[in-house]
Amino acid sequence: MIRRKMRNLVITGYGYKVKRKGNLIKVSSVEGNLYFSPKEIEQLIIAGDVMVTSAAISLLLEYDVDIVFVRQRSGFFARVSKTIGDVYPDLWRKQMSLSSIRKLEIAREIVDTAIYNRIRMLQQLERNRDIDFSMDIDFLNRERKQVDNVSSPLSLMGVEGQASKIYFSSLSRVIPSVFQFTHRRKHPAVDPVNSMLDYGYTILLSKVTYALLLSGLNIYEGLLHESYRGRTALAFDLMEEFRQAIVDRVIITLIVRREVSIDDFELIEGMCRMKSDFRRMYLDALYTRFEQMYTYRDVEMEFQDIIVEQAKSLADAILNDRVYHGFRYR
Repeated sequence: MIRRKMRNLVITGYGYKVKRKGNLIKVSSVEGNLYFSPKEIEQLIIAGDVMVTSAAISLLLEYDVDIVFVRQRSGFFARVSKTIGDVYPDLWRKQMSLSSIRKLEIAREIVDTAIYNRIRMLQQLERNRDIDFSMDIDFLNRERKQVDNVSSPLSLMGVEGQASKIYFSSLSRVIPSVFQFTHRRKHPAVDPVNSMLDYGYTILLSKVTYALLLSGLNIYEGLLHESYRGRTALAFDLMEEFRQAIVDRVIITLIVRREVSIDDFELIEGMCRMKSDFRRMYLDALYTRFEQMYTYRDVEMEFQDIIVEQAKSLADAILNDRVYHGFRYR
């Protein structure tokens, strides 16, 4: 299936061919042909067995289109992009030479923001349901107070981990038991909710990585997460601020509206996977969320643009020694 979500072109399924036709991108299948101008595409997301010619890739890169390949089993696994914008040697030098104290200072703000956003999510759920999260919220607020007292990234990760554990435990109380969700478990996902979380965070990571590339930052030089085996550590850092507002919100909405059921998943080799029809619908819901308007610093803009602005704020804080302020979800 081909979904055009404003600036995003999403191709899911099998048998599609992406070719160049003059200055247009031609997507063909047994159902017919569709044509798109690369001028109108910001990101091409391919989730499935799709053939893309080198000529098509060349044309897309000519217009700075970010090409992302995802698959359910292992999540985001490839990106094709040319150097986006200018190279910022001063910014890279400053980023690479940050002191451990300065790194920890910014990382504290990221973690504090992430915990705050979890609290806001629970408070929103609490307002609309006959459920009391007060004890869980109190625990999360205590973890926020611990953020300023930690003396190392490892200790900060410990605080974040405890906050994450209690948050997902709280979420399990509003998710129907049929989904068998009790806690957050990363790859491999063994239940439908963790399957959606893994896939959704993969898509979010691709958006955050793109935003950081636009900002000129080195995506491999993290503040909180460590980089290993080519891990985009800085993208994992910044992504913490947007998990609840984007992915968690979409999943909760699908469950509450009963737009997802246990029948949309299958267990293969011990891993819970989304069936193809639901995966397409879930991707559509995620990209719809990226394009929803939200008030950010008194300005209405799409969530995907907020991510870009937040990446620019991080770059500015690093380059000019400014205080960094994370994205706080209302």
